[in-house]
Amino acid sequence: MLGKLLKYDLKYMIKNMSVFYILAIVFAIITRILLSVEQTIIATIIKNITTGCMYAMVANIIINTLMRSWVRFRDSIYKDEGYLTNTLPVTKNQIYNSKFIQALIFFIVSFVIVILSIAIAYLNKDRWELLKNYIKGITTGLEISSGLFISGFLGIVFLEMFNALQCGFFGIILGYKQNNNRVALSVLFGFIAYFASQSIVLALVFIVGLFNESVMGLFTNTVLLETGALKILFALSMIIYIIIIWIMSIICKKLLNKGVNLE
Repeated sequence: MLGKLLKYDLKYMIKNMSVFYILAIVFAIITRILLSVEQTIIATIIKNITTGCMYAMVANIIINTLMRSWVRFRDSIYKDEGYLTNTLPVTKNQIYNSKFIQALIFFIVSFVIVILSIAIAYLNKDRWELLKNYIKGITTGLEISSGLFISGFLGIVFLEMFNALQCGFFGIILGYKQNNNRVALSVLFGFIAYFASQSIVLALVFIVGLFNESVMGLFTNTVLLETGALKILFALSMIIYIIIIWIMSIICKKLLNKGVNLE
């Protein structure tokens, strides 16, 4: 039954997100073409327009992945559709798991599309070499490979944003347990959960720093970063985020199992 729930959730997201994916790629291709031709006044104007449109689509992809996931979560559980969802022969855990997996899939797809769009628009041999040299300049002194640096950075950004998305789920569950001002309280509870999770990450990194001088250097040094500190920071931050996301998903399921107040 989880598969059927997930199928409908994915259909909803595909319907709402596919247009942004397509437009981002299209504007990226047009931008790439215009960058390769002689930069006349008209070509420059059109290039600036298509570049602006591409970045607008990139921003819309990120924002709408968050917003549509939250709207889908709310509407399918607490709005009119919830009367059907909550009478299906499925558990609350399966309902939540479907939303969680759907959000995870589209976050991954959205990240890929965003990176692909920017790469299509700007990446060529010269820029690739320039980018590699720039990253190498950062990573050489830190004794970390460029691949590890990029994957670590992107991994933390991804987990932080996915954590924000799940904090939104948590906020909606708490907000819709109230009798009044459900939307406003959902936003408030979501923000509180997000800032609490960020504070936990920072606090745990600081605690590790009490036992590791290189990590503590992140809090005390103003310029130099000790060798190895970045590797520890990447690994530690990602592990903490994964644990927080896992624990919060358990809490969300427990709250859902206590009952749903439909509108």
